[in-house]
Amino acid sequence: MAGALEGVRVLDCTQIIAGPLAGTLLSEMGATVVKVEPLEGEPWRLQAELIPKESRNFTVQNRGKLGIAINFKDARSIAVRDALVRWADIVLTNYRPGVAAALGIDYDSVRAIRPDIIYCENTAFGPEGPMSDLRGYDIIAQAVSGLATSNANVRDGQPQIVAFAPGDVVTGVAMAWAMTAALYHRQRTGEGQAINTSLLLTSLFLQQGSREITALDIETRETWLTKLQAARQRGANIEEIYAEKRANTPELVGNIYYRLYQTKDGYVAVGCLGPGPRERFRKAVKITDPRYEEGFDRSPEALRAAGNELTATCEAIFLQRTTGDWVSHMMAHGVPCGPLNFIEELHEDPQVVANGYITDYDHTLLGPMRGPMPIVQMTATPTRIQRASPALGEHTDEVLATIGFSSDDIAHLRQKGIVG
Repeated sequence: MAGALEGVRVLDCTQIIAGPLAGTLLSEMGATVVKVEPLEGEPWRLQAELIPKESRNFTVQNRGKLGIAINFKDARSIAVRDALVRWADIVLTNYRPGVAAALGIDYDSVRAIRPDIIYCENTAFGPEGPMSDLRGYDIIAQAVSGLATSNANVRDGQPQIVAFAPGDVVTGVAMAWAMTAALYHRQRTGEGQAINTSLLLTSLFLQQGSREITALDIETRETWLTKLQAARQRGANIEEIYAEKRANTPELVGNIYYRLYQTKDGYVAVGCLGPGPRERFRKAVKITDPRYEEGFDRSPEALRAAGNELTATCEAIFLQRTTGDWVSHMMAHGVPCGPLNFIEELHEDPQVVANGYITDYDHTLLGPMRGPMPIVQMTATPTRIQRASPALGEHTDEVLATIGFSSDDIAHLRQKGIVG
């Protein structure tokens, strides 16, 4: 059976994580995706190489694509560039500000060649505003958006970012989601369009559940901002600022219901959101929580004292049994829980194996590879990994022949150093 996007053609001119991931997601739904790289290879290919021109991160973000190496900066490549645009249904870019226009692959230039093109562009901070022309990566978006401070993590006196580049990853998923919607719109109307995403907006979105500013919390917000400004003016370090933050929100102290606990032989995660799961948790560990009792003094001091006592009590309880015992016990009580694993353990994990979440495929240079299946499973239009990531310029000849260049044309382009 064909994938849902079988026949859709994507010109992927992106680098690093968000854009390449978006292209891979479209590939796994059946689209033909051509990855465009400079002759030397994109930076992610050259970061922590396993062998020359191949890195672990590149293979993860670019599997399923055909690869072409071309120098778009060379004016003699214009004919190839324009032929690729005419071939494509979607053009995907995340160049730093000004580069797309300089290369003639910005939205206006592209739709002059193909008026119904779907053009998806990701930037760091959005197309408008004082930071719109700046370069940026996930770590910058985490810092600017507040995502880096949302969990108040500190190591060696330094604030810690979320390690797996969440702004990049979720932006990649959002880009793929938007492009499929744009394809549906074009199918109904014949109209293409431009799609804009940014790491900053995604990082804000990731915090929306607990960080939205409403009329109900303006006073709390203003109180905190006043204290934050004072702390910065006196040169407070990040640990002191986080302590100030916790003091301003004492209800965060004593979060016994949604956290990791150390056990006799590891760690276990529990996640109890809502009164029902929290009540089942209390029954499972045989505790009471005075904060749920009528008449409890909800002053900051009382909340903090009760929270600290409950935390110490629960931590001591969980140390008495193994992780396996706790998982069985919590499941029997209907409490959501699970062991803390390392990624290396997941290839043989019974739950992962039972669902077929890990699959095998081959890379031209690196040989056999294993990795996660596409993130969605579909019955009528199944998703699949079409191939591993391309070696640098692996499919240049194949792609150029597809868009109308003869073998002599291709040999001439290679001789002139325009393609590789």
